[in-house]
Amino acid sequence: LSLRRQRQMCIRDRSRQQGVYVITHTDNGKLYVGSATGRNGIYQRWQDYISNGHGNDTGLIAIVKQHGLEYVQTHFRYTLLEHYDFNVPKDVVLARESYWKEALDTRKHGYNGN
Repeated sequence: LSLRRQRQMCIRDRSRQQGVYVITHTDNGKLYVGSATGRNGIYQRWQDYISNGHGNDTGLIAIVKQHGLEYVQTHFRYTLLEHYDFNVPKDVVLARESYWKEALDTRKHGYNGN
């Protein structure tokens, strides 16, 4: 497959999935756990981060303000923890997000405020 075709398939697949992800700040190891349950799923959520560096997440906005978008693009790594099709209820995905926040202790030692 061509690189262009692979990218199109990736966009299509991520647009059809919801899920839970973790963002790692590679300078200090702090984590942020989030979920993607909106209309265009994981793809749209990650596009939000690409466009502004924080996806409107309070814990990440301060970092972008302090260091700038280019810093975040260089020092943050995005990892998909779990993915689901849209037949799975949103409540299930949000419960799994809470599970990962607890398991990774991101409310106390990361960027999750909720």
